[in-house]
Amino acid sequence: MDSWSPNPQRMLITHLCSVQKALHSHLYAVGIFLDLSKAYDVIKHNRLLDKLDSYGIRDSINRWFQSYLTNRTQFIEISQMDRSKHTQHKFQSSSRTVTHGVPQGSILGPLLILVYINDLSLNIEAAKLILYVDDTNVLVIDMNKEAVQMKLSLVMKQLEILIPKNDLIINTTKTIAMSFHLCYSKPPFKLRTLLRNKEIDYMPEVKFLGMCITENLTSQAHICSLCHRLSKTFFIITSVKNTLSSHVLWKIYFAYFDSQLRYAIIL
Repeated sequence: MDSWSPNPQRMLITHLCSVQKALHSHLYAVGIFLDLSKAYDVIKHNRLLDKLDSYGIRDSINRWFQSYLTNRTQFIEISQMDRSKHTQHKFQSSSRTVTHGVPQGSILGPLLILVYINDLSLNIEAAKLILYVDDTNVLVIDMNKEAVQMKLSLVMKQLEILIPKNDLIINTTKTIAMSFHLCYSKPPFKLRTLLRNKEIDYMPEVKFLGMCITENLTSQAHICSLCHRLSKTFFIITSVKNTLSSHVLWKIYFAYFDSQLRYAIIL
């Protein structure tokens, strides 16, 4: 299990292919890009273990996950530098047992979050969902604006019930809507979308799963963002090329340059 990790690139391709197929079939498509606040920190251990049990992870394996999640402690440490005396002081809080959340920076962390939120797609039938940790996309497709509006209203009401039921939190200020359209068509339609009595803003561009997506699916915004990131990496490589071996330089290149260049290149 530790060798497996969710593939955001595959999810991104699935999402954009669905949008492209809808537009070429002359359908209307609206995407809601949800932002789940503190996804790693709010998950209840008991509920997660129950969901693992419902997926067939039971008995000794379930107890292993329980051992992995429980009895973890955390504390806060603040460092203060006294420049006049050239001394450093550290202040530390008492340790507390962690009763919610999954460890960040681990391979199991994102996987456990996906298991925790996976049943959202089972309870929302009027839309396609792409679930990846705190980046969640809802795609609504239909033949006319009225049908899309009805589906959007239904999906938003379902999310308002399901999200709190799972003790998750949606950051409405970072949640946006996008009305997809072909670059040669008329300006996009913007249907009223409410979430917790707040109207979701429509944006022409959003960063989702590492790629800049625009409402007309052009690649210019992503290329500009990619060039900026690659320029930084190129500067780092040229800065250290005379001090590091070629073997190390190649490792840096493939880790920070080639990987970014190839990410979602098929799109």
